Amino acid sequence: MATANSRNKGGLERPRERLEKAVTRLEAALEARDHKSGESDAALATSLAAAEAENARLTTLNRAVSGRLDSAIGRLKTILEG
Repeated sequence: MATANSRNKGGLERPRERLEKAVTRLEAALEARDHKSGESDAALATSLAAAEAENARLTTLNRAVSGRLDSAIGRLKTILEG
């Protein structure tokens, strides 16, 4: 029985090593993916901040243009009524 256990132990060693290597490769792949995801998140956050700043600028510009148009329409109405 000792020889059967020795053979079994030896026969399981190689698959165990292969499994450990596969797990190591999977862990490395997950770490790489997480690293890329972090970079992607940072790029998205930067893009979002830029878009929000542009939106604020355009909102301000829109309000200014709207005020000028309202003034022009008011002057035209006054001219046409007078």
